[in-house]
Amino acid sequence: MIDVGERPNNRRDTAIDLCKVLAICAVVCIHCSAGHLVGRQVGSLQWLSACFWGVVSRWAVAVFVLCSGAVMNAPERELPLKKLFSRYLLRLALALSVWAGLYEGMRLYFLRGSAPLSELVVQCAKNWLTGNTWYHLYYFYFAIALYLALPLTRLIARHASRQELRYILALWLLSGGVFSFLQCFPPFNQLNSFLLQYSLSPIVLVPGLGLLGWYLHQSPPKGWTEGLILFLAGFGATFAGTWRHSVAAGALDGLYLSGFSPFVLLMAAGIFRLCQRWADCPASPRGERASGLLQFLSRGSFCVFLIHPFFQGLARQAWFESLPSYWAIPAQAALLLSLSYGAYWFLRRIPAVNRWLI
Repeated sequence: MIDVGERPNNRRDTAIDLCKVLAICAVVCIHCSAGHLVGRQVGSLQWLSACFWGVVSRWAVAVFVLCSGAVMNAPERELPLKKLFSRYLLRLALALSVWAGLYEGMRLYFLRGSAPLSELVVQCAKNWLTGNTWYHLYYFYFAIALYLALPLTRLIARHASRQELRYILALWLLSGGVFSFLQCFPPFNQLNSFLLQYSLSPIVLVPGLGLLGWYLHQSPPKGWTEGLILFLAGFGATFAGTWRHSVAAGALDGLYLSGFSPFVLLMAAGIFRLCQRWADCPASPRGERASGLLQFLSRGSFCVFLIHPFFQGLARQAWFESLPSYWAIPAQAALLLSLSYGAYWFLRRIPAVNRWLI
């Protein structure tokens, strides 16, 4: 989610910028729908409305990974190990440390009076040291994995033939996406424990998704059909699966809502393809004002991701969850996006903050 909209020649990539803007809107929508999904009666109209918003935006994190991989795996981009560690990984580590500390401070404020202050301080310090920080900061762990694996994935992008690349991607995605998902169903959940180890964890899957982003970026679609089919197929399976399993369980079942389930990955690939097509479409806006706005929103996506839970914590979450889900979720998301981009407009003017923290 670090700003990766620029190509190696320092020109912005419109498709990547658009993907990032849509993805940050989707992230906020996911977080606004979560309380409705848990608090509403499963199967009710309000719950189905919340399920729609939660599913239609579920691809957000995967698209961010595709964007980072599409740009950072480009063979023409110079990325020596020194630059990888001193610029990208250092920035990720520093931003994670600072924002985790800030959110633990917010947690301390919210929990004041619930226990002795010394106990709360010790617990918040433990959270910070052990990485058990605010819920949305888990993305840093995926981003760090993606960047740590760049020397490997860039070698593959540079030297693998098209057939070899397709094989590597298929193996990566089948092991980390499809097989991990199938393990939750018979007969796969009864396999020998050694066979189950063929499954890749999300942390190991992420570099493969980054490589997929580069692969897709090299072959733009010729029409809208591919992206629409991928997105609609993924959405339909995710929505129907979540609905069916939740009704059967009598409570929200999050299996299909996993950010790296195979159907969510289909949606992510569909969004990526649609953005590529939009960027190549002659009818898309090309003026300076439209391009400037898109670039501003794209550059600010990392800051919005980091700061929007702060505003969500202050924005009377319980009140929004008492309103009809079908309009309360997008309304709250629009409010949080507006406040967060306003904060970005201010914070980007502080050089050290702009360079290292947002």
